[in-house]
Formats: sequence, structure tokens, C-alpha cells
Amino acid sequence: MTDGDAEYIARLLAAGMLAGPVLELGAGYGGQTCRQAVTAAQLDYFATDVEGTVDVVADFSDRLSVAGAFASRTFGTVLVLNVLEHTFEPIAVLDNAASLLRAGGRLVVVTPAVWPIHRYPIDCYRLLPDFYVRYAQRRGLSLDQRWFEYVGRGRVHDHVDASGDPGLPAPLQTGFGRWRSRIVHRLFDTSGRDVTFPAHVAIGAVLEKP
Repeated sequence: MTDGDAEYIARLLAAGMLAGPVLELGAGYGGQTCRQAVTAAQLDYFATDVEGTVDVVADFSDRLSVAGAFASRTFGTVLVLNVLEHTFEPIAVLDNAASLLRAGGRLVVVTPAVWPIHRYPIDCYRLLPDFYVRYAQRRGLSLDQRWFEYVGRGRVHDHVDASGDPGLPAPLQTGFGRWRSRIVHRLFDTSGRDVTFPAHVAIGAVLEKP
């Protein structure tokens, strides 16, 4: 979990958007999880992963593994934070996560849209806004536009091009500094450095089950 993830979850908790019990996928990697923030909000928390010290071991790319591990148990919120890029079947993982939601439950997802390769143990995907829009439509879920955002940089639909299509956030550096950087990279032919978007952009989305 990144600092951006933690900030996004903190805002959701403050707004009362997370309901218990809360299940967090990918929580066995040994790093920071949402356990402390969720339990501090007086919500029951459970961690799951394919391995590691977690409450429930399950492979969310495998429907039978999830069904066997959770039986008929349901959750008010399922967190999938920076997990989908590390699986070969992100749609299967989301489908199996959504299957554990009770009526009115929410799937909270954060994925990198632009990010350096970071294997754990693999790094397969960068998902873009249209993925979430189409997934919600195809699965009969409601995509909450208030929380559909480039994490820490504002709502997705506030970043559009001249035709109204979603675009990536602009670099934080503007004005003279930005142009100086572009000129230097052009002069020294540092391919790949002259870009019009930040090197770290993640998308946050909240999808609600009817």
C-alpha cells in the first residue's frame, strides 16, 4: 500500500463510505495495510492473500479457492489496493472480490495507471479510466463519480482533453521549470524523459453492488 492509498482510504473512512466487515486483498506482503485505519474506525477488518500471515488464505484469481475459503460469508467493503497489476487475470480477481459483497456493499480499488515496473512477483497491467467504466457497466455495479479519481490529483473527469475524453494529470512542474526540463532533455536526447504526465499516477474507484 502506498501513501496515496492510505490517504484515499482515510478520506473514504472520514466520509463514511466504508462499511464493515472490511476485507483487504493482497495484505500478506509484509508491508503496510489498512488494518489500523479500519479498526480505529470501529469496523471489523480481515486480511487475505495467496500466502503470508493473514486471516484467510485464498487465490482470488480462482473462483473455487475463494468459494472454499469464504463459504457464504459476505462483506460490507472489499479493498483491492495495488493488487490488480500483479495478477494475470485482473477481471477474475475483481469478479471474485465482488462476489463477497453483500447488497449495497462497496468494492474499493486502486491501481496504477502510470508507474514504474514493480514486480511482486509479476507486474502485468496498467489500467485506465475506461476499464472501470466498462467493468461497472458489464457487471451491473454503480461507479461512484465522487470518488473516481487520480489519487491525490482530483477526479478523473476533471482531467479531460479538448474533445472531452479523459486524460492523464499534467505534471506538477509548470511554467519555466517545465520548459527548461523539456529543452534539456531534447538537447541531450534523453529519450523517454520528455513526457506530458507524471511518472506516478494511480486511479481510485468505488463500485457499489445493488
